[in-house]
Amino acid sequence: MEYFLTIAASDTSGGAGIQQDLKVARDLGYWGLSALSGITVQNFNNVFEIEAVSPSLLQLQIEQCIQSFPVRAIKIGAICSIPNIRAISDCLRNNNVKHIVLDPVLFSTSGKAFLEPSGLKVLKETLFPFAELITPNKPEFEMLTEQKINTIDEGIEIAKVKCKEWNTSILLKGGHFNDAIIKEALVCQTDVKCFKRERKTLKYEHGTGCTLSTALACFLGKNIPLIDSYHLASDYLVKHFIGLQSFFNH
Repeated sequence: MEYFLTIAASDTSGGAGIQQDLKVARDLGYWGLSALSGITVQNFNNVFEIEAVSPSLLQLQIEQCIQSFPVRAIKIGAICSIPNIRAISDCLRNNNVKHIVLDPVLFSTSGKAFLEPSGLKVLKETLFPFAELITPNKPEFEMLTEQKINTIDEGIEIAKVKCKEWNTSILLKGGHFNDAIIKEALVCQTDVKCFKRERKTLKYEHGTGCTLSTALACFLGKNIPLIDSYHLASDYLVKHFIGLQSFFNH
């Protein structure tokens, strides 16, 4: 039995957050464990309320999961408070899980903040060093770097510097760039790989970021190399959401 741990917030709609992470993990052959960082009230279009759990409760959840099960991979999503960042860091410092993917969920598509601006520095300094990979979209990467990014190529040049500064690899996602062909980049400290795929117009897209980051963590947990894990996770993402369209078109 392979075990996967998601550290993230809930989603009342079931399409993102911990609920979606656990569905993806099951699809990919894992028993899904969870540590809840916050409770949200949301639907497919809006996040209305976010309430962080206490850092002590979050820490107990993570510790119990890691101590009770041989966790192969961890995905970190929305954290919801600065004290929760520190609680996660304390847990990871005292435990040895190799494959950690951090999806820096800073705000919802509708604009609701999952983390106060003062938390960005703490996030970068405290959690990024534990991550094998971070998966920001364009607006998140702009917030993290405090730079406006007009094209994916500009983002790549910035990511080359930041992956060394943050001591992690960066998947710069292309969905928020306005191009007919989505270009993404996997930026490591010694290499850059660029990928292209056709942009598809889908009626239902809620939870794409959660799905991709969780799939990446799951494939990395099977000791699949990073580039191959990216291809497998991207293929899973496309097939998963194309498969959902018929359900939501009824």
